[in-house]
Amino acid sequence: MANIFRYQAQGRLMLVAAAVGWSLSGVMIKSADLGALSIAFSRSLVAALCLAPLAWKRRQPLDWGNLWLALAYAGSVILLVAATKATTAANAILLQYTAPIFVLLLGMPLLGERPRAADWAGLVLTMTGVGWIFAGAGQADSLGVALGLASGLAFGMLILLQRRYRHKDPYWVLGINNGVVVLLLLPWLGPEPEAAGREVLLMLLMGVVQLGIPYLLFFKALQRVPAGEAALITLLEPLLNPIWVVLVVGELPSPATKIGGSIVLLGVVLRYAVQGRAKLSGTPD
Repeated sequence: MANIFRYQAQGRLMLVAAAVGWSLSGVMIKSADLGALSIAFSRSLVAALCLAPLAWKRRQPLDWGNLWLALAYAGSVILLVAATKATTAANAILLQYTAPIFVLLLGMPLLGERPRAADWAGLVLTMTGVGWIFAGAGQADSLGVALGLASGLAFGMLILLQRRYRHKDPYWVLGINNGVVVLLLLPWLGPEPEAAGREVLLMLLMGVVQLGIPYLLFFKALQRVPAGEAALITLLEPLLNPIWVVLVVGELPSPATKIGGSIVLLGVVLRYAVQGRAKLSGTPD
């Protein structure tokens, strides 16, 4: 029994570390003097190169599942970078956390999952929060808000697909995923100013500390911690992300973002907290 608790505690620590690593995306993207596609390409290239030895050692046969996982991952990470460049970091990350909406809506036809009352209540709250953010967004932010919502859709698909193909080795999946991001973006890269040492260092840190290691920790933690609890712990990311941006860059979220974002997070907490209590009491999903 003690070993089980220790095993789960290690998983929770992995999730906290993953959320902290992910939360650095906003401040790093805002600090880099590069375009969105160049940032997404560079950090995935670094992550792919770092993962290559382990991924190759643990390689598995490729199938359609690898393709769908890679496309969902690519959409999630590319759209989040583009959204962060086009609007505030707070808008971008909070809208990516609309993923549970899409997990709920798409989980029914794709995985046969039956929603409960708490799921629908969480959905209504989350959609209300998204509407509040959209209503408060100015013309300059509208593209970024749309990209942020699209990243939420892609992230939701990634969660569903990762659940469906959970038997796949995480090192192999992440290596393939980041390699696909690099291949997809390579033809679309435009000219950039010569990268200074600061940008090179930022891309190295993003590829390893902000992208590669956190996703590895997340996938490994899902083998130890229930998905609902994992979703709650990783809410540290949208809470910390705007704080780092305020402290380093000085970018403040708008009042609409603060209110709408709080409603979005409340919807996610409601869904997964009630789900976790039901499992503890023996109520079926």
